[in-house]
Amino acid sequence: MLQLLMANEPRKLARLPEAPLEKALAEVEALRHSPPPAAVPPAPIAPAEATGPTVPADRTNPLDGPLAALATHIWRAQARMLDPKTGEPREETRRLYRHIEGALEAFTTMGVRLSDWIGQPYDSGLPLKVLSFEPTPDLVRDTVVEAVRPAIFWQDRLLQVGEVIVGIPPTPSKQS
Repeated sequence: MLQLLMANEPRKLARLPEAPLEKALAEVEALRHSPPPAAVPPAPIAPAEATGPTVPADRTNPLDGPLAALATHIWRAQARMLDPKTGEPREETRRLYRHIEGALEAFTTMGVRLSDWIGQPYDSGLPLKVLSFEPTPDLVRDTVVEAVRPAIFWQDRLLQVGEVIVGIPPTPSKQS
């Protein structure tokens, strides 16, 4: 049997030596009936030898952390550009604010959602870490009054737990 194979140059053909067909079929048959090789587990890597960022066990995607950090930084930049009284961008940051809005719209298109719950009633079931409870006048129930970090979701999967300050109604002082 003569086999032809393309060489480095397509116009030249290389000729391989003839191999007995019976010998090749016997080798294939032997491989078919032989047990699979035992899988050898890789040797454990010492922590000092490990390279690259470590990913918490609960995260399935190594980009979850950086994505949440990026969204948090953009959220903080947006908050600093807004006038707290009007909720509108400050005059000196108006041009830059358009880019922040564009980045947040891109996150929305990707399925990333940021929630800070400011002004919303506090519930212990929310994905929030309460940094402090502060008595706040004019409140009738526990309410999120400030956010330090937003809760970040990607396709309805929690990437980052929000950090907030919760305002509580003032306690009535007892007069004797």
